[in-house]
Amino acid sequence: MNNGRRIAEGGALLALYSILLFITIYVPLMVIVTSFFLPVPFILFTIKQKLSWSMGYLFIASLLSILIGTILSVPLTLLMGATGIAIGYCLKKDKPMATAFISAVLVFLGGTIIIYAASVLISNVNYIEESMKMAEGSIKNTIDLMGSFGQAPTEQVKKRMYESIEMINTLMPSLFVLISVIMVLLIFFAAHPIVKRFSDKTLKWPHFRDLRLPKSLLWYYLITMLLALFVHTDKNSFVYMAISNLFFILQFFILLQGYSLIFYIAHVKSWTKAIPVLIVVFSLLLPIPIIITAVRFLGIIDLGFPFRETIKKKE
Repeated sequence: MNNGRRIAEGGALLALYSILLFITIYVPLMVIVTSFFLPVPFILFTIKQKLSWSMGYLFIASLLSILIGTILSVPLTLLMGATGIAIGYCLKKDKPMATAFISAVLVFLGGTIIIYAASVLISNVNYIEESMKMAEGSIKNTIDLMGSFGQAPTEQVKKRMYESIEMINTLMPSLFVLISVIMVLLIFFAAHPIVKRFSDKTLKWPHFRDLRLPKSLLWYYLITMLLALFVHTDKNSFVYMAISNLFFILQFFILLQGYSLIFYIAHVKSWTKAIPVLIVVFSLLLPIPIIITAVRFLGIIDLGFPFRETIKKKE
C-alpha cells in the first residue's frame, strides 16, 4: 500500500474517531454505547498498517482529542487507542482469539492503573479511599435515619454493612481486573461486525456453550478455598488481600464455567435460547445466594467430571 493511500485511510479513520470521541464527551447518554466503539478505528488501522504507523496514528489522535475536548481527553484516547492497537496487531499476526483477548485485557488493565496512579499523583487525592469514606458516611447516615424512626438495625447488621465496604476495598484489584475483562469483551462484540465488514479478519468467538477452562483451575480454586478457611491473618495484611482477590477471581471463572454448562445443556436438550439467558439474568439480579452457589457447583462438576460426554451419550 502506497503512502498516499495510507494517509487517506488514516485520515478517514481519524475523522471517524473524532466523531466518536465528540459524541462520547458531549452527549452523556451516548457514552454507554460509543465508548465501546472508540478502539475500532485503531483496530482497523493496525490490521492494515505497520505497528510504527499505528503508534503515529495514536499520537495524532491524542493531539486531536485535545482540540475536540481538553487535555483530560488524552488519557481516554491513549487507553482506547492502545487497546485497539493490541487487538489489531494480534489479528494482523493471526494470533488465537484467546491471545488477542488476554493481550487487550492486560493493556486495558495496565492503562487503567497508570491513569489512576497519575490522577492520584497530580491531584493528591486517592479517589478509592475517598469513595470508601463517602460510602461509610452514607451507611452512618442511613443508620441514624432509621434510628430516628425507631427502626435502628442490630449491631450484627451494622457490622455486616461496614464489613461489606471493607471487602470492596480489599477486592479492588480484582474489581479492576473484572472491569477490564468486561470492557474488552464488550469492545470485541462492538468491533466484530465492523472489522468483519472492512477487513479480511474476524473477531468471532466460539460459542459460549463450548467454553472449557483448564481443569487445573479447579485445583487452584480448592487450594485457595482451603487457604481462605485456614490461614488467619490481619485483614489489612498483604496475605489476606492476595488470598481474597485470588479467590474472588477464581470464583468468577468457576461461575463462568457453570453458565457455559447451562448453555451447553440447553443446546443438547434443544431448549429455547431464552431459557439459559433468563437463568443467567435472574441468578445475577436476584439477591438469592443459593442460585449463584448452584451455578458455581455446576462449574465445579463441569471442570472435574466428564459431565458433557455423559449428556451426549444419553442423547
